[in-house]
Amino acid sequence: MEKKVKVEIYEGDPFGGSCCGPGKASPDFADKLRQMLIERNNVVRRLQNELKDKVEIKREIISSRRYDYPEYVRELRGENKPLPYVFLNGTVVCVGNFPSYEEFLALLKPYCSRI
Repeated sequence: MEKKVKVEIYEGDPFGGSCCGPGKASPDFADKLRQMLIERNNVVRRLQNELKDKVEIKREIISSRRYDYPEYVRELRGENKPLPYVFLNGTVVCVGNFPSYEEFLALLKPYCSRI
């Protein structure tokens, strides 16, 4: 059996910024934020369901109060790189945008046989 690929996704808190705090977002912005979160959740869920024997997914919200992230996450944070970060087996493969399902498949292809 093939070893699972470790997929790590580190995201910003969508409700932590001043633009997104309670009562501060317009209904249009709130709808866009909600849709973005639903799409991301659907991508992760689909990966977990369809590639359950090939990937292990860890998804976290980056906190400014936490300092025990892996070195490769701390390096990107120290360089002020935009979130989200996506790593495959500890190697950064995406910075600043959340891949679609198809983009994830393309990123995973070198790590997995038969995708």
